[in-house]
Amino acid sequence: MNSPVAPHHLKAIVNAFRNLGRNRVRTALSLLGIVIGVFSVTVIISLGIAVRSAIVGYVDGFVGRNFVSVNPAVPGASYENSMQALMMGTSPQSLTYDDVQALKNPREVRGAVAVNGTVSGQEYVKFGGEEKRAMIVGTSASYPVINPMVKIDSGRYFTEAEEFGMRPYVILGSKIAAKLFGGADPIGQKVKIKEVPVEVIGVLEPMGGMMGMDMDNLTVLPLRFMQKRFIGNDKIVEAHIRAVDEAHFAAMMDDIKRVLRERHNISDPSKDDFVLTSALDVTEKLNTITGVITWFLAFLAAISLLVGGIGIMNIMLVSVSERVREVGLRKALGAKRHDIMILFLSEAVALTTAGGAIGGGLGFLLTVIVIAVMRWYGLDVPYLVSVGAFLGAALVAAAVGLIFGLYPARKAAKLDAIIALRFE
Repeated sequence: MNSPVAPHHLKAIVNAFRNLGRNRVRTALSLLGIVIGVFSVTVIISLGIAVRSAIVGYVDGFVGRNFVSVNPAVPGASYENSMQALMMGTSPQSLTYDDVQALKNPREVRGAVAVNGTVSGQEYVKFGGEEKRAMIVGTSASYPVINPMVKIDSGRYFTEAEEFGMRPYVILGSKIAAKLFGGADPIGQKVKIKEVPVEVIGVLEPMGGMMGMDMDNLTVLPLRFMQKRFIGNDKIVEAHIRAVDEAHFAAMMDDIKRVLRERHNISDPSKDDFVLTSALDVTEKLNTITGVITWFLAFLAAISLLVGGIGIMNIMLVSVSERVREVGLRKALGAKRHDIMILFLSEAVALTTAGGAIGGGLGFLLTVIVIAVMRWYGLDVPYLVSVGAFLGAALVAAAVGLIFGLYPARKAAKLDAIIALRFE
């Protein structure tokens, strides 16, 4: 039967907070390391999850999950090496306008609702005495279906017949139109690109920035016209294909590979001179990258929990040395070793658990504030706070109190009652 003075678990917790309240400054300083650790982990993981969700949502909204891009590749090279070569301008130009036309054949590529070829460059667009540098993109007539961000504000887009007929048409981004024409209507006017006159048939709605590019400086030309008048060949930088739905996506991917291999006389898939990248591939890579970065930063932040634990141990050792006579008195009145251990362990765990709760609450608050600021500046970041991160960090904090409080508690429990009562 337990001694009447032996602390019950619930009573031990109450006593623990009462004892901690005796020296509030020391308790507050001991809490600080735990608060900072749990706060940092909660903020980093919550913001990481929110930003990752925003990026994935942006990719899904921009291209959708039934989208694939086709790029020229170095035969036999890895995807990364092919992309690096492409960015450096050394990749073989293996994709052509005729390849795009072949991929448009519904008998060859099943389930494709839109196929688009793209070439691009930087040029000045001029009108009267005004000029502005623009990102010139030559595309197929299906570009608005491929890229849902591209919407006509005034005028119209060119048709497939106009693209095939190499009509000298241009569609201006909103900033280009504003710079060249001010408040005047640009539709029907002729601007010059490399001294070639082209007729404005449309103006795009504002799109904002994307990956460091100002999409409102975009200027769109018919693909065939840009190839013949500005590039001088029929090569394309990239093709985009959208499936009618996700159910047709896998079959469409297989058909694209088969058609291109037949056209390029490739019998060994390891020697493909093209590479396919689906929106799902991009999403998975973004999830992996952001996940690794988030958890790595959270791990670094969690180191402060270890530092806080060492501080807790130090404080508890001081507390034991200050309360030797109290331990002796408790033992003289019948308290057992495990009662003394529970007394000091409960204080350590109460201290770290309180620190975890405070840190997690502050982390939640800062996360919501940061996301609100990001949304204020136009970033579509969802309000996602990781309850799992908070609970995990709080449990770790409690475990830290248990682990680092164990040695001081055992030291107190081993004190001899007679010697402890004589301690000055």
